Amino acid sequence: MAAAQQQHPRDRWIDQEVAADRYKWWALLVVQLSILLIGIDSTITNLALPSITSEFKVSVASSQWVIAVFFVVVALALPAAGRISDIRGRKTVFVVGFSLFAMGSALSGLAPNIGMLIAMRALQAVGAAALLANSNVISLAVFPLRQHGLALGINGTVYSVGFALGFTLGGILIQLLGWRSIFFVNVPIALASLLVGCWILRSDQLEPEQKTAGPQRFDLPGFALASIGVGGLMLGVQHFAKEQSLSTLTVGLTSAGLAGLLGFIWVELKQSHPLIDVRLFRIGEFARGSGTRLLNNTIVAACLFAIPFFTQTVLHFNSLQSGLVMLPYSLGLAVAGPIAGHLSDRFGPRWLTTLGFITGGVALLWLNSIGHGPGSMNQDSMLVIIKVVGAMLLLGSASGLFVSPNNSASLDAVPLARTGTASGVIWALSFIGSAVGTAYAAAMLRQALHGQIEASIYLKAQDTLFASLVALSVLGGVLCYTRARGPKSTIS
Repeated sequence: MAAAQQQHPRDRWIDQEVAADRYKWWALLVVQLSILLIGIDSTITNLALPSITSEFKVSVASSQWVIAVFFVVVALALPAAGRISDIRGRKTVFVVGFSLFAMGSALSGLAPNIGMLIAMRALQAVGAAALLANSNVISLAVFPLRQHGLALGINGTVYSVGFALGFTLGGILIQLLGWRSIFFVNVPIALASLLVGCWILRSDQLEPEQKTAGPQRFDLPGFALASIGVGGLMLGVQHFAKEQSLSTLTVGLTSAGLAGLLGFIWVELKQSHPLIDVRLFRIGEFARGSGTRLLNNTIVAACLFAIPFFTQTVLHFNSLQSGLVMLPYSLGLAVAGPIAGHLSDRFGPRWLTTLGFITGGVALLWLNSIGHGPGSMNQDSMLVIIKVVGAMLLLGSASGLFVSPNNSASLDAVPLARTGTASGVIWALSFIGSAVGTAYAAAMLRQALHGQIEASIYLKAQDTLFASLVALSVLGGVLCYTRARGPKSTIS
């Protein structure tokens, strides 16, 4: 009787397979919560700036750092967080990231002055960096190679959807509960995600089977030079957009940034345990994927910066309507991202990523044409709204087609023991692209946004901006088209 009740080895194997399948989806859920929070927080503060500026009685030049500091600190901290996760363990760094993000959110909501708010946004950004540096790595660890495109497609889609939803959600919360609510809303979600992550994630299943031999040390000189390099360049772009000229400060910051990056490369090539293994960029697929991700985020951020001014100045939408315009963008991402990830597992990333850039260029041309001629604001308002919604849906689909296959191809080309660092580099480049794109759009539109804004003046400036973004889309399409053909190869 006892023997009859013994489980057959095949049945035990099936049970293990079922458990592993369930575990990967639960682990992915925890990852998605972190990515969604950070995506929303990247843009939710945009609509709060007028209220923050008014309450603290500061200039826009001061209050804009509430937004800028998040991008700057995340970009600086991401490579370090990726490296620390390779040394200390991915679950540990991921859980600490949730804790810092929740703490930074709560203290931002309680900030008594602009300086404290900026400082707490920086703390929040450190937590975000710890989460993002491990999000893709955890997904790769729990999913089999054949499903990497699917998992990373979901990751990229959720972040981009959160990025787009931040505008709409921010407008609703600020209107109903005030600007501090956009920070307080993060706290219960982050704490709940922290508890679920501690319970679900298993450290032994998140680490690579082969780790780098020898003692692991944190590369402090590399981190310092990277901070000078990235920080100097990003601050230089910010000051150029603000001052509208190549001032001594702008040139000095940019020069310091370039010197820091050159010094960083020189130091990293000599380090036995570098913060960023710059030799990773000798891997053609990783270098190409990193460069095109930087281009994509620059284009998207510049476009999303311009669209609210376009809808309010040219199409005469109110603030809430302008925020709702972002929803079709989110829908396009949500639909195209997972589909593109699945298709990239079968056919490779080449055509999907190329199509993403081409589709994005078409969407930009479509958006820019709406304010001119037959598609202008003089037409029936419902027809104009339909055209804007269609263009935003196409733009979101373009991002979905590109992000997931590109992420999968880039990380699958890197040795498993270095995926934490590689993931941090990709996310850092994403945030650098977002910061540069925002500052670039602000600089291009600076004259049109000065004083009383007129539709005709704005459209001329937008024409120039969108033409340059279309040119970048063509460049991105060429880089993607010339990448390796066919499905991605396995990791060595």
